[in-house]
Amino acid sequence: MAAKYLISECLEKIFSNLLENNNNRYHKSTKDIYSCTLVSRHWCCIPKSEVEQIISTAVSYNIQKLLPNSFRFNKKPSSSFDISTTFNYVSLIRGLVFDDTLLSDSLLFHFREIWLPSYIPDDKSQIKFSRISIPIINYLLKYILEHCNDLKILDLPFIIRNNKIIFDMIESLIYEDYNGKNKLKNLKELYANSVNEKKDLYPVLSKNICNLNLLYNEGFDSVNSLCRFISLQKNLKHIILSESVICDINNLERRDYNSVFNSLSTQCESLQALEFKYLSFININENSLKSLCSLKNIKELKLNECKGIGDNLISWAKNLSNLEVFEFAKGYHSIVSEEFLIQLIKASSNTLRKLVISDKRRGKQLSQLYKQISIYSNSLMYLDLPKIYPDELIKIFESCVKLVYICTILSEDGGWEMNIRELGNFIPKNLQRIKFKEINEYIFSSKALKYFFENCRYHNGKLKYLELKGSFTFGQHWFDVAKEFDIELKIQILKLKSP
Repeated sequence: MAAKYLISECLEKIFSNLLENNNNRYHKSTKDIYSCTLVSRHWCCIPKSEVEQIISTAVSYNIQKLLPNSFRFNKKPSSSFDISTTFNYVSLIRGLVFDDTLLSDSLLFHFREIWLPSYIPDDKSQIKFSRISIPIINYLLKYILEHCNDLKILDLPFIIRNNKIIFDMIESLIYEDYNGKNKLKNLKELYANSVNEKKDLYPVLSKNICNLNLLYNEGFDSVNSLCRFISLQKNLKHIILSESVICDINNLERRDYNSVFNSLSTQCESLQALEFKYLSFININENSLKSLCSLKNIKELKLNECKGIGDNLISWAKNLSNLEVFEFAKGYHSIVSEEFLIQLIKASSNTLRKLVISDKRRGKQLSQLYKQISIYSNSLMYLDLPKIYPDELIKIFESCVKLVYICTILSEDGGWEMNIRELGNFIPKNLQRIKFKEINEYIFSSKALKYFFENCRYHNGKLKYLELKGSFTFGQHWFDVAKEFDIELKIQILKLKSP
């Protein structure tokens, strides 16, 4: 029973320790949560209607400006807090993330400083400590699951070690009230991990979730139920399919994803964003290829370290005529068809706005691709490329006139001292930000940079920002040159790893 009265204290401490985390596999900001929850201990002083109004009308930076006005009109003293009203705001929660920490005795013990009230002694062994932590956390989970409502986001990001606990959680969320409604009926985003599960989550979820906008799935040990779950959705707009990062490379090459690829055709009308991570196309069959080709409305495609991207996928590339964003990261030891990339660039020539290619380019590899970019990608506004040579960059500057941002690596043997001066004569007028990566040795002087800036200004360029990143040391005179032209210069010096 004591656990019930500790919840408020624990939540307050947890909320005060919320931090941004840039390492999430699919990043979701906590800024808005942080702004709201820091004042959560005061919300029980404010009528619920006022809290709802504050949340619905305020954004993260002005919530705290609105709250003092509410306190000013509320006469209720803090000493008369009712434990039940402290949790009124739980009903306003629209997203749940079940972090692995909640179900791990060792992690709860290790991170006890960020959630356990200071007046509770923590100098016990982990075994003894679990007698305190488990009842508190279990009550916290039970209370949140019981009182949250109309969830829009559900995230199950970890490999579940205790199936009973997580299935009890899911059961409480899909339980129908007297009106026949459950908490997941209007769910819009689901993030799930189906790696080595003893019991499959998707059959349970399939009965209650059919209106998703976004699905993230990691692992394919429940491939049949995953395919059925995808097929049952009525309006999927964004799908992210990822193999587990711990999957053996040899096992990956033998994986058969055809049933998953086939299921995507059921969302051909609604699907607009598609992301594949660490998957293999080596064993793709004709039906699966037809399924991919049927996805006519794809506007955003991301291929992250996938294997088997060969000429057999060219027909798919030719059908991506509405693509606005394409991001491609080549995996280690992967062989990628340059023709596939070229055909994709050609097919999306009228619509492509953002192009990101990550690859360890050797010599003049991909030279035909760079040529096609300069010919067909006239609508590009954002461009991120691997190593580039002066003639290639000049051609891109001449043709991609709508560019606002470009990021690339200047070739070591490109003769940039003279070419960087001339580059300013071809700079797109709308280009505002440039980033040159991996500058690990002398490539051009600050004098050459000054000529570059002068030519930019002479041709009415709008350049505002230049970033140089690498292990080469730049002196103060570089900043002086940039200041002369009112351009922000950022230099990020990286230390090279010792062999």
